[in-house]
Amino acid sequence: MSGESEPERLVTAPDAGSDEAGELLGELWHRIEAGSGGDAGAVLDETALRIADRLLRVTATSSGETPVEVVHAIAIMRVIRFLSGAGDDERSPALSLLTEVWRAVPELVSDDVFAALGARADDGLALLGSELLQRAQLSADRSLLDQAVDVLEEAVRAEPAGDELAGRLSNLGLAYRLRAERYGVGDDLRSALAAGERSVSVCPEGAFEQAGCLANLADSFLARFERDSDPRDLRQALAAYRAAVVAARDGHPLEVVVAGKLGIALKERFVMSGHQEDIDSAVDLCARAAASVAPGDVFYAQCQTNLGSALAVRATWNNLRGDIEAAVTACRNALDATAPGEPAASVRWSNLSAALHDRYELLRARDDLDDAVAAAQSALAGAGPHTPEHRALLFANVSNILRIRGDLDDDRADLEGAVDSARSAVKLSPTGHAERANRLNNLGTALLSRFEAEQRQNPGTGAAVDLLTEGIAALTEATRDDARNSNLVGSLSTLGLLLLKRFQHAGAADDLTAAIEASSAAVAACPAEHPLLAGIALNLGSAWREAFEHRGTDAERAAAIRSWQSGTVAATSPSVFRLACARQWAELAAEQRLWHLAAEGYGHAVALLPVVSWRGLRRLDQENELMRQATVSRDAAAALLATADPATALAHLEQGRAVLWTQRLDLRSGPAALHHTAPELAEGLDRVRAALDGVNAVVTPSLRQH
Repeated sequence: MSGESEPERLVTAPDAGSDEAGELLGELWHRIEAGSGGDAGAVLDETALRIADRLLRVTATSSGETPVEVVHAIAIMRVIRFLSGAGDDERSPALSLLTEVWRAVPELVSDDVFAALGARADDGLALLGSELLQRAQLSADRSLLDQAVDVLEEAVRAEPAGDELAGRLSNLGLAYRLRAERYGVGDDLRSALAAGERSVSVCPEGAFEQAGCLANLADSFLARFERDSDPRDLRQALAAYRAAVVAARDGHPLEVVVAGKLGIALKERFVMSGHQEDIDSAVDLCARAAASVAPGDVFYAQCQTNLGSALAVRATWNNLRGDIEAAVTACRNALDATAPGEPAASVRWSNLSAALHDRYELLRARDDLDDAVAAAQSALAGAGPHTPEHRALLFANVSNILRIRGDLDDDRADLEGAVDSARSAVKLSPTGHAERANRLNNLGTALLSRFEAEQRQNPGTGAAVDLLTEGIAALTEATRDDARNSNLVGSLSTLGLLLLKRFQHAGAADDLTAAIEASSAAVAACPAEHPLLAGIALNLGSAWREAFEHRGTDAERAAAIRSWQSGTVAATSPSVFRLACARQWAELAAEQRLWHLAAEGYGHAVALLPVVSWRGLRRLDQENELMRQATVSRDAAAALLATADPATALAHLEQGRAVLWTQRLDLRSGPAALHHTAPELAEGLDRVRAALDGVNAVVTPSLRQH
């Protein structure tokens, strides 16, 4: 009998039920009496365990209840097995079962029976509470978690000394936190912090339990930070994680997991502060933790999802393609190790969705976008036991990814789904909620996309103006809550674009002025290395261009081009936005017959063509990206001809015509320069090329024979 098969609830019924159950119960007591009389074989025989298993099956009700006398008999049988020399493996299940019986009918279990196991009743409570907590972590059954809290509270009230009390308090704090995260029950998070702080205070220095107490306390601080965005909680979480790392040195079972937890806290601080050393340290810690556990380890999935999350953040901020590939792999590894129905699955699906979305933004592979949508929907579908805060986060994720796909495909259903999901996220984040501003950002962006689709399909409709007005109201509120808005620059930029669209649609001059002000504020607030810089500069340039077209001043034209120029050279921004800035710059200059300025802009655009269709994409995705930029090289040549530079015009035409062919030729060029700087690496590349040529020489003729 394993711990998973033990009864969860007891029924104090007067009998065991069927005739078969009565016979089995009688046989079990006969063996117990024989064992207690000195016949060890009567209970050590495997037949005794088979009788107990069969008795459980025939007496359990459809709701999982088991008669207390059945559990009592099995518990006593296990006690006798332990006393008869079966080994310490029998002690824990015996103590756990005895405790269940004692809680239901105290008079059935005397102190002497507990003493026979070298324990007291409160020791049994601590063990039973720990077992219930472990099962609750892997189950969506709330009753298990409620039982764990009740039993652990009883165990703590017994007030054992030193490290025993510390361990019980730590488990109780974990149970409170888990219930707070899943169900948002009352003051559970506050209770988790109180239990955690007390556990750390009573735990002796250097005790085995110290690392776990510190880590659980840190988890509670981090949970409150994620809920309230108070940086003081993050600082306390980091301090407790660092102390846990010190306490878990030298092969402690928690050594790996606490290092990964510290990494995740550093990732959160990086998102707040942007300090590169934080995200580098986070990735290093999470990578070392993941490398230390193999598939099948209890911490494997957690370490993999932590690593994937940290890598995805660094990849997004630093435009690192290797990081994003590793992030997706780690997130998939975590899900492969997650049991169906496990509550953690929702978070892990969400992390995978985010990593796939980030990879799409970096590499533009369409399959990643579809997979990200599917993963986000799986996360939402599996979020049953989680709090409204968690569901709001998932709705926001679904909205963001549906919007991107809807924009790409001009898919009305995706865009309507994006708006509906964003509205649900805002509704679940009331005024004052730490994430309300970010949810309003998503809603404003989704409404903008929905407006643009409506304009394409039904131009001039009143409904389109209503979408703009709703989006402007959402983003105006979001920008007012700047202390809680982690994407203030994005909010300001999108607000500016919505105001610009409403000006273009309705013609109110105040909207154009407000659009320029909001977009200018976004650029001013955006750090030079921020990945959003090119997109924000693109929006500001569009607002200045609109002002130029309505008022015609050279200063407004110059402001538009300056904005696009800054976006073009924003090296850490996605290449697709940089290329859009270059094209807008060049096109406005060409319209004004500023040919040298236009040629410069088109030169940047042509140079970016191989970047947006880089060789890591599938051939179809490369072709799709190039088709969207089909006129760039032609327009560049025209501008250069206007400057009397036919040689460069021809070069741009060739460069734009042969992007994919040039990439294939580059693969065949020898690493001559590399032989001088890194000869071993160059020789390795030569061997790989020779091996590939050998494979082709063998495979190609065999294919032709068929």
